[in-house]
Amino acid sequence: MNIIDRPALAPLTTLGLGGRALAEIRLERPDDCLRLPDVLAGFGGDARVLGGGSNLLIHDGDLPFVVLRPLFGAKTPDNRPAEPEILGEEDAPDGRRALIRVGSGMRVPHLLSWCGKRDLAGLEGLVGVPGRLGGAVAMNAGAYGCSTAPLLRSLDVFTPEKGLRTLTSEGWRAEYRHFSLAEPCAWYMSVSAVLSLRKAEPGSVLAAMKANFLRKKSGQPVHERTAGCVFQNPPGQSAGRLLDAAGMKGKRRGAMYFSPMHANFLVHDMKCGVPGSSADALALIDEARRAVRDKFGVELVMEVKEWSSCPC
Repeated sequence: MNIIDRPALAPLTTLGLGGRALAEIRLERPDDCLRLPDVLAGFGGDARVLGGGSNLLIHDGDLPFVVLRPLFGAKTPDNRPAEPEILGEEDAPDGRRALIRVGSGMRVPHLLSWCGKRDLAGLEGLVGVPGRLGGAVAMNAGAYGCSTAPLLRSLDVFTPEKGLRTLTSEGWRAEYRHFSLAEPCAWYMSVSAVLSLRKAEPGSVLAAMKANFLRKKSGQPVHERTAGCVFQNPPGQSAGRLLDAAGMKGKRRGAMYFSPMHANFLVHDMKCGVPGSSADALALIDEARRAVRDKFGVELVMEVKEWSSCPC
């Protein structure tokens, strides 16, 4: 466990926004969870779990919470990138599947590279996602027919109410871009996950990842500072198309703007000479919601998670 006092949060997110928290607690081993309740009690404030920061919009200013960084399975003791643990295989209607255990701190690009080299299929839709596995689970992230939750066989989690334990599918609820534990808790932190991945034809997984990335690159600002899609797609509709038709594509406020390439991506322009702010980002998001509501009668729901100073 490593504790950092008064950390700046903007560098920990892909959008590059955010003020300072009370503390940042980096957890690298499951045993660190045993010390966590006493450490949190010493700081006070709410606990917030932050993985790769690729789906967060954090408010500016002094923020009254402690950031938990689950880095389980990210590095080996000699500081090299860790690898998933192969547990065995299982039978499934679509053939033999490999079971692997992955720490929640493992970066998604590293996991995808590992799977591609071993022809293990199921995660190809996450190509281009810069976050960590724990965040992918928490968002039930996916694209191109892939979602994270259906691949889960078990999940090791820590909650302040029950400590560290292992859950199976009865222990969580998953929907489109949503994942939560079945039992109420103040918050939870993923420690590791067992995934079931289909054994595919040689080379097919890497080929699918390449095709997905080229498709994503052609229509999304993958090289800009964003937090991914701002809004969920309404049932049967595309949030990006609604925003485009409502005139939000390219709309700017200070250093923040909706991408001219894809209207559902809010971009932080780090080189425009004006500091980016969460206030400008939130003002643009509110404007976008009103524009789509007024033109189409559709209420857009945020996909990006917002962290404010409000303790609620």
